Amino acid sequence: MDYEFLMSRALMLAQKAEGETEHYPMVGAILVKNGKVIAEGYFKGPGKPHAEVNAIKKAGKRARGASLIVNLEPCCHYGRTPPCTDAIITAGIKEVIAGMKDPNPLVNGGGFRNLRNAGIKVRSGVLERECRFLNRHFIKFITTRTPWVILKLALTADGKLADRYGDSKWITDEPARRYVHKLRSKVQVVMVGIGTVLKDDPELSVRLGGKKRKPRPLVVDEGLRIPLRAKVLRTQAEAGAIIACVEKADTKKKRTLEKLGAEVIETKADKNGLLSLKELLRRLGEKKIAVLLCEGGARLAGGLLERGLVDEVQFFYSPKLLIDGKGLVGVMGEEARKIQEAISLIQPKIERIGLDFLLSGLLREV
Repeated sequence: MDYEFLMSRALMLAQKAEGETEHYPMVGAILVKNGKVIAEGYFKGPGKPHAEVNAIKKAGKRARGASLIVNLEPCCHYGRTPPCTDAIITAGIKEVIAGMKDPNPLVNGGGFRNLRNAGIKVRSGVLERECRFLNRHFIKFITTRTPWVILKLALTADGKLADRYGDSKWITDEPARRYVHKLRSKVQVVMVGIGTVLKDDPELSVRLGGKKRKPRPLVVDEGLRIPLRAKVLRTQAEAGAIIACVEKADTKKKRTLEKLGAEVIETKADKNGLLSLKELLRRLGEKKIAVLLCEGGARLAGGLLERGLVDEVQFFYSPKLLIDGKGLVGVMGEEARKIQEAISLIQPKIERIGLDFLLSGLLREV
């Protein structure tokens, strides 16, 4: 049996729910008997049956004596649904091949142990690197209770975020902008700094058509300078926009924003009057936000990177040269750095998106 081929298929099934599972993992499951796939399933979202259960239901009585291929260790605890290990044991499955152990403290090897105790053969670690990469958001959230942070920037070939007048429309071409909307549809929150709101008045919405996720816009706005007519305050996201400010910000403005449907999150200010980004991420984690996309601007990007709070970058480079020393750079840090102190990307990748180039990579191992 080609376990790696089957695990690749399980990962493809799991990815069908990308953007729909919130702080839960993406899981795909395949049942194989006598060398043939007899059923498949994947987890479609919170409160819905798990991948293993979906596959078992489709197989019915044929599941007895079959092998189960699944990208994540089956759960063994009661949550919104019963334990998958119970369903596997009851179905009479003889063997479970998993991609990785579930880092959830409520599972963490317990699923494998229950299956082995029931006489089921268990193997783990098939395409583990790929399995961990797919669920990198979940792994970070379940182990740190803070969201996975993706930093997205669109830059000219000479590294400019906008011209000296603040204009950035459009650095990248239509295919790249469409890609960004797909990226937004896969996250729970899209974050920008107040400078971006004051300059561009973005919606931070997903314009793809169909029933796609509507991420919550988040504006980092220490002094609550956001205009009450800002487009982000009219978001279609169910829970409304999030405005992050410092504790000493205008109380009256806070109440007004809340009346408009926004949620105001306060943190203590540092010596420069800036809010604590680390504390903000912790507070977002408390709200079960597992993945966040930051779209700048330059100071917010620099603040996140300097504090080690970015997990992944997606930098678009346009084949355009601004050639202006006063053009706005993509990242503005506060500290002096030597080239030896530069941050190296993990698993860097470059791909062509229309006329533009996308440089992506991780800043933490998964």
